[in-house]
Amino acid sequence: MDDANPVRHSRDRTDRDNHANDVRLRLMPMDGDRLIRALGNAKMVGILSGSEVMYVFVFQNQYQCFIHKLDAEDGRRRGFPINERNTAMIKNLTSAADKLFEITPKPDMHPLGVMAAAERGIISYLDMTGQLPADDVDFMSWQEPAGDDGDA
Repeated sequence: MDDANPVRHSRDRTDRDNHANDVRLRLMPMDGDRLIRALGNAKMVGILSGSEVMYVFVFQNQYQCFIHKLDAEDGRRRGFPINERNTAMIKNLTSAADKLFEITPKPDMHPLGVMAAAERGIISYLDMTGQLPADDVDFMSWQEPAGDDGDA
């Protein structure tokens, strides 16, 4: 190990180091006007529908939409110019949403970092509230009798 670059343990980090990539995440009511206001205030909105999440934010006078399955590596992106038609479309996304999350990043965070940090928070929230989609694992399978092993 290089003495010039020792490994720093979490107990040795400052609060800033531990939370450098944090975002503030808050549930939003299903209100399209409020969604548009949040985007206008330089926030990002996470729109959860089933097991997919769409992150929407404004960049270069466009609505940027990143869509992918929760905790997946791949996804897709679309950009829409900010105009009356597209604003109405974004506002109506609330009708397809299960949950809306207002995401407030720290200044100068890269949008991909904001999405990664927000996703950790969304997954934690869903897990804590028992709303995380279940894996296909039967957690009661240990109670089923084993096959006949000839010890009768």
